Amino acid sequence: MKTKIFQALKQEYPQLGLGDEVLQARAEALAATGLVTDDNLKTVVASQKANLEALQKSNDKRVTDAIAKAKKEAEEAAAKASTEHAAAIKAEQDKLAALQKEYEEFKAKQVQQPGGGGQATEEVEKRLNEAFDAKLAAINKTIEELNKANKGYADKLKTLEDEKEAAAKAAAAAARQEMILAKAKEVGIPEWRIKQGFSFADDMDEAKITETLTGYATDIKAQMLPGRSQFQAGGDTALSNEEVKGLVKDIMRR
Repeated sequence: MKTKIFQALKQEYPQLGLGDEVLQARAEALAATGLVTDDNLKTVVASQKANLEALQKSNDKRVTDAIAKAKKEAEEAAAKASTEHAAAIKAEQDKLAALQKEYEEFKAKQVQQPGGGGQATEEVEKRLNEAFDAKLAAINKTIEELNKANKGYADKLKTLEDEKEAAAKAAAAAARQEMILAKAKEVGIPEWRIKQGFSFADDMDEAKITETLTGYATDIKAQMLPGRSQFQAGGDTALSNEEVKGLVKDIMRR
């Protein structure tokens, strides 16, 4: 019975997009009651609609909340990295400014002193220039590393945005499909035709879809009736053998 219930649930609620594990768990729970039989199977499955729809909405909310949380965390991390980036650059620039000031003051003192300058000044200037270049290289390396980190956060944000957009599109498509199936049943389209599916343009609104489905229902109902050329209600003329055979074949096809 568990397998029958599972198959019935899967056939009845494909528009909800619930996984087999969820439907199998529901089937197992229903079968465990011992109250489901072949006679009431259809009724039991129909009674699960509200509960399964609520479960679907709950699952969708968990996915949306998880994406929103991940996005927020990534944005906060990116903002923190950007702040640290700016602070690191400012700190290195301050160090360079202090080093440059020290160099200028030392150079000025050498010029003011008698006999200043010469080889001693050149050696000091060389040392200061080397230190300046080393600090500049360190700053450039820091900037490069921070930019790489920022790019990583930007890529992560882009991935999250893409996932959020895909989830929203999937949810919208599922809701639209559910609306189409509900409208098809509402206007009286038979189950065998609903199972074949419908194809509508993405920009077709609900009113136009309802109008189109109503037309389908009318055509199907008309086709289910014997044609006037095969049978004239109230006529006195008996049908020929060929006409009877044709009528039977037509009915059997439907």
